[in-house]
Amino acid sequence: MSRSDRRLRLVLVGRHFWPHGSFDAAGHLIQLASNLHSLGQHVEVVVPRQANSCSEKFQFREFDVHRPLRMFRTGWSGRGDRSATKYIKSLREWLCQTQRDCDLIYCDSAQEECIAAVQAAKHLQVPAVVRIAGMGTSSDLSDSQGRRNVKHCVSTAMKADAIVVNNATIQRRLIIDGFGDAKTCRIPIGIGQAIQSPLQDKTLLRTALARINGDLHLFEGMSVVLSVERMQTSSGISTLVQTARILSERISGLQYWFIGDGPKRDAIFSHLKGEGLRQAMAMPGSFGIMDDVFGASDLMVHTGDDGYQSHVPRAIQMEIPLVIANTEVAREFFAVSSAEVQQQLTSADFDSPIRWFNPERPRSLRLAIESILDDPEAAKRQAVLLRKHMQGLRNEDDSLRQYMQLFRRLVDQFKAAAGDRQLDVQDGT
Repeated sequence: MSRSDRRLRLVLVGRHFWPHGSFDAAGHLIQLASNLHSLGQHVEVVVPRQANSCSEKFQFREFDVHRPLRMFRTGWSGRGDRSATKYIKSLREWLCQTQRDCDLIYCDSAQEECIAAVQAAKHLQVPAVVRIAGMGTSSDLSDSQGRRNVKHCVSTAMKADAIVVNNATIQRRLIIDGFGDAKTCRIPIGIGQAIQSPLQDKTLLRTALARINGDLHLFEGMSVVLSVERMQTSSGISTLVQTARILSERISGLQYWFIGDGPKRDAIFSHLKGEGLRQAMAMPGSFGIMDDVFGASDLMVHTGDDGYQSHVPRAIQMEIPLVIANTEVAREFFAVSSAEVQQQLTSADFDSPIRWFNPERPRSLRLAIESILDDPEAAKRQAVLLRKHMQGLRNEDDSLRQYMQLFRRLVDQFKAAAGDRQLDVQDGT
């Protein structure tokens, strides 16, 4: 068997995984691990447990997922078992003890896990790869300005054998921050082939979801506005929450599905209930796999910077109409200029695959939603065109191929270096 055909033993380390699929980063790790496994690689995923009741090990799509350590939702303490230092040390030791036969350790974010991953890889003498996750204000470089370990995490990530970035902005930010000599590899977030729900009829799919969760029950003539964003202060979900009442007054039959969780969940629920929208909203929590939720929706509104690693790409694959806030991250992801977006907003011309809106102008959001609901079939055709266009810009197969080329190159380099060291030892004796 040639080196290029040899099955690699890959350890993927992250913060969240199934059933937390409504976390954007978790969705990315789920997809990457599943794709690598489908190529025939030996994949093992390592993430923390979010509760004591979680099992320490289970199988997901025929590969092992390990959860050896507990992650506390209240955050890190200064010392003791809940300290970041203790967590990093314990994770490093676990990797060193249990993953001695691995070929490569990959960490899906530059958070505390990457410190343990890079240190463990050095001890095991295997390559380490770290991805700078997220975009804009939700990236590892920005999201954690309040985290005490952010500088340590990023500095350690730069010591990895390769750093994966998903866009040019993150790569430029690394250069500005003094990491221009880092071994970066730009691999875009990929868009795959269209995903068809097992239940092609939307009515049957909605009925099935309603039997699982009564809050998702819909009457005839209702339209579902989907939002999949973390319920926190920094999230853009507040834009939709604050304008929901106005939208419902102007557009009849709207139902809001807020998927996910976060510290502002109770505040959002109380606000919408106070606005008289209790019967028009559903907050069912996290879904392990989002495909059925996407398939049952009429459109998805996305406002924040978080979501472009998994949620928005998945929605594109599911070919559902998108209403997107005009932000720098969104424009870069869809490869459109500010002038192009502004032209649509000014002329209110919605003959395009994406409906843009201005977060500061609720009227632009209402017009975008109305343009979809007034002609659902046309909106669906445009969503199909968007999927084809985006798949051409950022193909998932190409991204996966780049990951495999990077992993194999690093593994081969380490194998060759280890062979050279062995020869040097023999010559010395």
